[in-house]
Order: sequence, then structure tokens, then C-alpha cells
Amino acid sequence: MIVLDTNLLLRYLLNDDVAQAKRAARVLETSPQVTVTPTIILELVWVLECSDCSRAEIAVALRHVLGLPAMRLPNESALYRAVQWFEQGLDFADALHLALSPATATVMTFDKDFVSKAKRAEAFPPVALCPTR
Repeated sequence: MIVLDTNLLLRYLLNDDVAQAKRAARVLETSPQVTVTPTIILELVWVLECSDCSRAEIAVALRHVLGLPAMRLPNESALYRAVQWFEQGLDFADALHLALSPATATVMTFDKDFVSKAKRAEAFPPVALCPTR
């Protein structure tokens, strides 16, 4: 099993260094099993956002990477939920935190935007504002 680093995925997706992009593609095409950690996906989103990729382009890229034939994801359902909630307007980091939280929990925050976007997306577990008292 190979754990793919963010920079390998970036070269593959952005093709901003042709030689490295070819090497990355070769690894992805010939490796029997690859994986990524949630933190690698989080970093991937941050760098794609800094590269002026749109939310829609990032979601397509994430679905592509997560769906590669050799990809084995230990947190597969959580990662796909995070992508879905990101597409519905949540910040990807917030969506990932939420998707990786226990289903029976409540995520508490000071971020009103997170609370409202999570409710609109029908994300779970519930997100609540920290009480004032």
C-alpha cells in the first residue's frame, strides 16, 4: 500500500510540472493499492483553493482522486460526505471535521456560518453554537 502525499496529487491534478505529473500518473496507474489520509485531502483542498480553483472544480478533482481504481479509503464514507457538504457550501475543513465526528455527538462552535450552512446541508452530527452562559 502506498500513501499518496499531497504534492503528488497536486502534480497529477494540476499538471503544472509535466515531468512530475507523468511520474504521478504512472504511480496511480500501476500501483495495486494507494490511499490518502483525511489530512492529505484537507491540504489538497487548501492548495487547490489557493490555486484559484473553483468549488466545483475542487469537488470534481476530489471525486476523481477518491474514485481512482487503486484507491482504498479507510474513512471512505466520511470523505465522500465531506465532499458532498463542501459542494453544498460548507468550508471543506468544517465539512471534514463534521464527517469524522461521532454520529451521536454535537459539534460545538462559535462559528455561526458553520451552524447555518450545516443545517442547510442537513449535515450530521448537529452543529450548535457555544452557549453564552
